[in-house]
Amino acid sequence: MRDQPGPGSRTGIREQWQWPPTLDTADHEIEAFQDQVFSAGAPDHLAKHNDGVYEFALGVLDGPEQDQDPACHSESRQPLYQAAGEQMAFTMGALDARLDDARTGRLIRMVVHAQGAAMYTVAIVPSNYVLGIKFTCGEAVAGGPPLPRIGKIRKADQYTCSLSDKLRKQLGLGTLNPGGWHTEDQWHPPPGDLPRLHRQGPDAAVGDRLAAALHPRSLSYLARFRRGGMVAEADLLADPRVAYGRSPNITAEEVRLYYRRLSGGFAEYARQLARAARDAVRGRVLRIVLDVEQGAVYYYRLGPADYLIGVTIVQESVSQADDTMGELATALAGDADGGGRNAGANARVNPESN
Repeated sequence: MRDQPGPGSRTGIREQWQWPPTLDTADHEIEAFQDQVFSAGAPDHLAKHNDGVYEFALGVLDGPEQDQDPACHSESRQPLYQAAGEQMAFTMGALDARLDDARTGRLIRMVVHAQGAAMYTVAIVPSNYVLGIKFTCGEAVAGGPPLPRIGKIRKADQYTCSLSDKLRKQLGLGTLNPGGWHTEDQWHPPPGDLPRLHRQGPDAAVGDRLAAALHPRSLSYLARFRRGGMVAEADLLADPRVAYGRSPNITAEEVRLYYRRLSGGFAEYARQLARAARDAVRGRVLRIVLDVEQGAVYYYRLGPADYLIGVTIVQESVSQADDTMGELATALAGDADGGGRNAGANARVNPESN
């Protein structure tokens, strides 16, 4: 894991808070949260949500790592963060049910990455979640890393997943490898010939870009949609290396149609998540990750009513596939607008603009 959370604690912190005001600091769960929230690079806000109940939250109100509007860190905003966390937990449960037909396991991690912050929801066990918020500039800049490699966003994601692992260990359970962070350094050789490559859509140039990003051990499905219509689609779903483990009664075309329908409707899911997150994060939602037990579905906003969807079914490759998505989205957005970036980092989330 290249960016694995390391030792060290935040420096220069002048104030921290907790909710409720009195917490049993001897409790093993709360102790694990405290250890994490005071670690350098951790989310600024961490909370526990269990079976519909918002149990407790810990946060840091001031510190040199916090480079966004200080109002984001005000203790008075705790009710807003609680409301957003409850909505995210509810939405994660609903999306888990919608992803069931993919037969790739439960939804174990969700990332909502906006212009002014990122929210993380990571399952400990079903209906039991760690919620994290990192307040930082979430936009990619010219010459900088793509969205998933923005340092503070990535580090906070890893810390939230690490906390879930610790809490599962307290229950005697092993890791689900959320984010694929435990296998981040796994290398895949070039895929070689792709005789079972499928392509569809009116834009051949975009189709070329999508096809070039596919790999049987990483991204196996990619599609771009604009104003409700498919621009291009490319996949390796008929490749034996991708179909391995799939029931022989399920054809590549059936899987393709499922992901095409999911992709075509993802604009509505993005609006739902934007509405759920808007009390906690500022700016447009740029990136969404729905991480299941066997892979992930990725959404990247390219422009108004224009987005990219990617799918991997290999859990060990979730972080690498996300990096590839970030690079591809940057290239496609550059093709469309000459390299421009989404503006308005301090605007509140507008659910209708995603």
